[in-house]
Amino acid sequence: MRTDSERSRSAWDRARSEVMKIKLEAILQEADILFSRKGYNSTSLDDIASRLHITKTALYHYVQNKNELLYLCYQRSVELTEQCYERAAREGKTGLDKVLAYLRIDAITGVMSMTPLTELDAIRDPKLRQKLSQRISACEGRFQEFIAEGIRDGSIRQCDPHLTSLFILGASRHMMQWYNPDAGHDIKGIVERFIEFCCQGLQPAAGS
Repeated sequence: MRTDSERSRSAWDRARSEVMKIKLEAILQEADILFSRKGYNSTSLDDIASRLHITKTALYHYVQNKNELLYLCYQRSVELTEQCYERAAREGKTGLDKVLAYLRIDAITGVMSMTPLTELDAIRDPKLRQKLSQRISACEGRFQEFIAEGIRDGSIRQCDPHLTSLFILGASRHMMQWYNPDAGHDIKGIVERFIEFCCQGLQPAAGS
């Protein structure tokens, strides 16, 4: 049986661990924004610390260097993206429903503001980079399958699922190169306008 002292220490350790997780999440969110806006090479740990109003030394309590921070940003992004696809698959009835559900869920959860995939090669560890690349490819494959499903069920017009998925996902990620949350833009509203354009191109022509 644990003593009162052991139970108190355990509760304190859990609380401290939760605080660490919350602070690391804040660091990753700010790093995502800067990596997306300025690029990996043009972003420094000083830049990230400045946005968080902390010292660069404080960052080293959470990451060893900028490259590890980039990896953690990607890992978080991929995990959230996988969750978005699972939720979209559950909520959508048709292929088009799932495509639109994914785009909306992606925006709501903040995944769209994640690190751009063009920075993946900057991760130095080849094994970690390969694992992330495989998971990213699997996610893109799910979006392509949503489109293929929509073609089969008639909710999406005849098109090349692979090219169409590249067009849509590429355009959605490119938003973050000009989107500025500090300027007061509504990301949900932007996504809805984007979805309107997607629907005009995806939905079958009247009478077809």
